[in-house]
Amino acid sequence: MRRLFIIRHGRTQWNQEKRLQGASADSQLLTADLTGYHQLAAYLDAYPFAQVYTSPISRAAETARIVCTAMTQSLPTPQPLAGLAELSFGQWEGRKRDDLIASHRALFEKLSRRENDPGLAALGVEDFTLAQARFVAALNQIVAALSDDENALIFSHGGISQLGIRGATGNDRLLGLKNLSTSIVASVNGQLFLDVYNQTAYLDHVALDEGNVSIL
Repeated sequence: MRRLFIIRHGRTQWNQEKRLQGASADSQLLTADLTGYHQLAAYLDAYPFAQVYTSPISRAAETARIVCTAMTQSLPTPQPLAGLAELSFGQWEGRKRDDLIASHRALFEKLSRRENDPGLAALGVEDFTLAQARFVAALNQIVAALSDDENALIFSHGGISQLGIRGATGNDRLLGLKNLSTSIVASVNGQLFLDVYNQTAYLDHVALDEGNVSIL
């Protein structure tokens, strides 16, 4: 069995401000306190990893750097993979969630459900079907590079990880992911299965209202 450990990046300034943060916007990680990163590293150190991959967007790549540096095992250099990048929210990048809900609630609900719509397309929001397909393709590419019983460590984003894991495993009831959460997808006989989703038990503190800003 091959396993993919999918990590959502650490909390950013825009996460804190409840602003939509997609592929074209990248606020800095909040790194004054690295406790959560080190707790995630200690959790991950219980498993051996043959490969490490990251979204090319800096908040995910920096999370990978911090966590991998804190781990005690020797790890390969994280490889950027374009398919792991966050969804693009077009003209809504940087907009506050509450403002969008107040002014465009019906359209925001479609965004939240990952439902393609001409209004979202006009704003430059990425096609959700295509985005899901690219993430699933990236997972399959990673699986193909692993030998039997090897694990890969993946650093990505909340929106695309939720959408991509849904597509990869056929589970349409998955909710939003918390920062520094771990989800584990297993590959058995060429099929992907969800083992763990949104695991945060290793963190001393998790904000109860924390999740994907783009999901109601």
